[in-house]
Amino acid sequence: MFHEPKLQSAADMRQFRLMEEVFTNSGESLKDKIDAFPKFASRQAISKFLVRLEIFKQILEVNGSIIECGVLHGAGLFTFAKLSAIFEPVNHTRKIIGFDTFEGFPSVSDEDKGTGSSSHLSSGGLAGSNLTDLEQAVVLFDANRNLSHIPKIELIKGDLTITGPEYVKNNPHLVISLLYLDMDIYQPTKVALQTFLPRMPKGAIVAFDELNTSTFPGETIALQETLGIGSLRLRRHPIDPYISYAVL
Repeated sequence: MFHEPKLQSAADMRQFRLMEEVFTNSGESLKDKIDAFPKFASRQAISKFLVRLEIFKQILEVNGSIIECGVLHGAGLFTFAKLSAIFEPVNHTRKIIGFDTFEGFPSVSDEDKGTGSSSHLSSGGLAGSNLTDLEQAVVLFDANRNLSHIPKIELIKGDLTITGPEYVKNNPHLVISLLYLDMDIYQPTKVALQTFLPRMPKGAIVAFDELNTSTFPGETIALQETLGIGSLRLRRHPIDPYISYAVL
């Protein structure tokens, strides 16, 4: 989850400062703080977690792996991984696959810069966590799940316009139950739709994190140029303004 500086009010900024102060000054052990995460997490972050939960529950009976394009700090990736570990602990064929450069945007196209208002729209923008940190989080995840000897999470580093088609070519068995698009920008979003949609059965879900937002117009343009907005019944949940999705 990221925050666009241009859209934050004085109250928002005060909340962010208080979150850090309360977390830092709280006397519990670090483990106890993490287990008590609602004490510190923002309402918006918990709302996004709950929407992901609702989406995940809809694909429980749909075969296929979950692909997240745009990992950032791993909140979405590990939400889906842990939900799978909780709701379907023996479903070892459902992989959670995260695509990211782990170095920020490789480039930004005219479709993004033309009208996009985000301050992050530049090469290297929204870099998020590095690959080493996320790999250590995978080790932590594997320490507390069934069938932990079978890998569950895959992290694919690089420009998705290259790594996406390569992954499909190298994994001819791939079926996708959920495609979660959170790259924000035009070119990789378009390639992701073109590459992964043919591997999605009826009942699978494609989800978007930045449709209909002036900060990142490229995601909407990519959808319009591939599936077409009118071809989908775009749904949303009232507790989060950003995530939208369609059941195929």
